[in-house]
Amino acid sequence: MSTMGRQSLHAAMASGDVMEDRLEPDSALHQLGERIEGVEKGQGRQEETLDGFRDGLRGVRADVVRLSGEVTNVRQEIAGLESAVTDTRQTLDTFIEQYGRDREVSKAQAELSRLTTEWHANFAQRKQTRALARGLVHTLTAQAVYRNMVNTATVRACSEERLLLEPTYWLAPATLAVAANFRDEPEQAERAQSHALILDAAKANLFLSLTYSRLGDEAKAGAWIDLYLQSLDPDELGQEFLVVLDAIASRELGEKALGYAQQTMAGWNPDSSDYSVGTHKKINAHEGTSLTSRMLSLRSRVAEKRYRDLSETCGDQWEALRAGWELATVSGETLAYLRRMFPNGAEGMASVGTGRHVVSALERLIDQLEPDEADMHEKMRRLERVIEHGGDLQAADQAHEVSLTPDATPVSLMTLLDQAIFEPDEVRLGQPARRMALHAIWPALESAAQRFVALSRQSLPHHISLRVADWSCTVATDPRIVVEPGPLTEELATHIEQKTQVQSDAVVRRWPRVILALVIGFLTGALVVPFVDGMSRWIYLLLTFGMFTWMIWEIWSVPLRKKHVRDQGNRLRNDAVMTLSKALRQSEDFFEDWHEAMGDLTPLVQWGGQFKQN
Repeated sequence: MSTMGRQSLHAAMASGDVMEDRLEPDSALHQLGERIEGVEKGQGRQEETLDGFRDGLRGVRADVVRLSGEVTNVRQEIAGLESAVTDTRQTLDTFIEQYGRDREVSKAQAELSRLTTEWHANFAQRKQTRALARGLVHTLTAQAVYRNMVNTATVRACSEERLLLEPTYWLAPATLAVAANFRDEPEQAERAQSHALILDAAKANLFLSLTYSRLGDEAKAGAWIDLYLQSLDPDELGQEFLVVLDAIASRELGEKALGYAQQTMAGWNPDSSDYSVGTHKKINAHEGTSLTSRMLSLRSRVAEKRYRDLSETCGDQWEALRAGWELATVSGETLAYLRRMFPNGAEGMASVGTGRHVVSALERLIDQLEPDEADMHEKMRRLERVIEHGGDLQAADQAHEVSLTPDATPVSLMTLLDQAIFEPDEVRLGQPARRMALHAIWPALESAAQRFVALSRQSLPHHISLRVADWSCTVATDPRIVVEPGPLTEELATHIEQKTQVQSDAVVRRWPRVILALVIGFLTGALVVPFVDGMSRWIYLLLTFGMFTWMIWEIWSVPLRKKHVRDQGNRLRNDAVMTLSKALRQSEDFFEDWHEAMGDLTPLVQWGGQFKQN
């Protein structure tokens, strides 16, 4: 092939390649356009799908909103149902509670009806017996009988009928005895009295004594009151004894009754040894339970501020001195208290009462329920409270407890006497009765006061030691021995001055410290400072300066330290001398008051002598 042919062939091939190169971008663009169109079509389809999905979401949202509203309605319906259930439960609980109360009320009404029927069946006659007794013991009834205004046969018939209807009730034969005396039938009266004594000796004796007193027979009233007192237990006295004590003390039962009562109460009164106050600890152990504790509570207290310097210089002795001083004041404070409570002393005991205490005691005794009656009456009152409170047992119990009176609570004689003297508001006693209580308790009270004084005197030492600033002195406790404070204060001042001089002489130059400071300062300045730099050098320079300063202070500060010691000694001397002077004055006042307080026993005994005579 020629050269020209090869060139043409190469040119044709080159042009073909150029055409192919041109066709390939067009094809790629065409394909890309097709793909873009496909993408656009797919995007359109996706948008249609998204539009459909959005429409679905709107529907779902609407369904959710609708469902939320329905849930809210359901919740409201549930809340209403719960409220209805709660109301129903409360109604049911209220119904059950009310039903239980109504049942308790029904049971109480039925039981009360039964007890009321039983009460009338068993005790209705006692009401008539009490009414008859109340009428027979009245003074007007006696006058009506003596003036033949009332037939004695009627009195006898009424009293015998009461005995037939109530043979086990002590008041029925006691009433018959009174009626027999109106008819001047001593034998029948004695038999009736014996029958009453068999049933209840204490009440029968008291009833007859009060009756004879009201009818003007003081001899028999005294004899019966003596028997009544002998039948009592001094550890369990009923509340009616308070009224009887008022009547006896007011001489409404006569002089013999008063004498018998005083003798009996003296026999009841325990021996004064029971009020022993052997030690101060024993008194505190029984505080609030005996006569000694009552008297001890009246004692004066030591004013700590008044005797502050004395207490500080006495040391361990002060507690015993304070206790002994306070014990000595018991007699004087007791006398002052008794004078306030009994301003007229034993005066007024000779006056005779108007008889109101006898009337009150008789009314109380006649109206007093018997044990079987009281037990049934208590049950009936309890049931009435249940009915009043609509079956509420707790409220009924509280109301019943509030309504109870302490009349049934027995009291011992010593408690009664103690309260009559030291707690007059706790017992309902008149002034004559409280004087009588003081008369009964006086031997024990006087004995206790004497023992207090004896114990106080045992606690009083002949001398005490006062210690001030390592110096002590002995002072007599007898106020007749005059203690001159001058020599003691001078001796104390001399002691402190000598001690101060010794301390001042002990202040010398402390050469070991001087040498130590010199060595440390020299070694630091010569061997350390030249070989360090920066901050360390300044620190060691400061240490060196401090050591030389310390050395100079130790050499030249001796006069200053001596002066400081002397100044301290002077202040200590002045304070000690002042403290000792105050302590001596307070000691004089303290022991003078102590002896005067012990001397108050004599006025107390003399003041109580009038109760012994009466």
